[in-house]
Amino acid sequence: MRLSNLEHEVQPNRQSDATWCASSPTMRRLDEEITRVAQADHPVLITGETGTGKTTIAHLIHDRSKRTGGVFVDLNCAAIPDGLVESELFGFERGAFTGATGYKRGLFQVAEKGTLFLDEVGELKLALQAKLLKAIEQQRIRRLGGIKDIQCNVRVLAASSRNLQRMVKQRTFRDDLYYRLAVFELDLPPLRERREDIRDLVYRQLADEQPKVGRAEPFELEKQALRELCSYSWPGNIRQLHNVLARLACCTDGQPIEAAHVRAELSRFKNLDADTIILPDSCSTLLPGEGLEDFSYRVRGSAIEAVKNRMGGSTSQAARRLRVDRSALHRTIQRISTRMEAKATLEMP
Repeated sequence: MRLSNLEHEVQPNRQSDATWCASSPTMRRLDEEITRVAQADHPVLITGETGTGKTTIAHLIHDRSKRTGGVFVDLNCAAIPDGLVESELFGFERGAFTGATGYKRGLFQVAEKGTLFLDEVGELKLALQAKLLKAIEQQRIRRLGGIKDIQCNVRVLAASSRNLQRMVKQRTFRDDLYYRLAVFELDLPPLRERREDIRDLVYRQLADEQPKVGRAEPFELEKQALRELCSYSWPGNIRQLHNVLARLACCTDGQPIEAAHVRAELSRFKNLDADTIILPDSCSTLLPGEGLEDFSYRVRGSAIEAVKNRMGGSTSQAARRLRVDRSALHRTIQRISTRMEAKATLEMP
């Protein structure tokens, strides 16, 4: 049965990546900038909240560059234990450590003549940041346990959901590495700031879901259902949108997607409204050798930074959101900064 208030049917998506949409003026400008920076061979730093599509931008840069015939290799720096990141990047020789019975090529070698994408680069330890800087600048690496440098031809792209400029000031991220990575810097706005893109993202994702659920006919979407999707704040950005659409595709049993279906799905995130602020993934990780006090300082610092970013950098608005006095918040920021600087000084190579 057809409903008179249905939007047009969603046709199968011919694009390989349904997460990229440049309908809004902001995203059209960003798309043009991606094309420009892709032509060069310099590093690119991609910033934005978790779930906004930073990996998609990295793929687009690679696909539009002269390295498109090479491989695209990605590494999530936050998903691998600190002790393993170095061997993943640079590889190791036989006998470099216990259990190293052979040699392994690092990702710099695997990505030869292609692109290496380092997601959440802000999670790297300072000592490893220094080695990464050398590899990018000299285009040479040395495997763990090795005695000679290996030439490599790789373009490095990096991404972070953290404020690296602030980390530089706190001396938790090397300024020389930041300046090397940010030759080009692309900032991806959250979905709530580009609502014009939601409509196309919805249609593309539903078209991609069609074969996954074994549906013969395109999905039908009620107009009010689309309005509900477009008006929601999406604190989890595109990743959250895909979660909702995947569930809608599975749960509507061949019926048109109505506003009631959308509201039911969105109600699962009632604690993630427009006032909810997502903290970095690192806040859920106790770092090696980190005690409770250091962990507390780090998490509080990340929370304050996230709130200030949401409030446009305003300390007064951040204090209201955190329900503390502005002067008290300022003192807390100073204490955290002093402690982090002291810790960073001890760790600086």
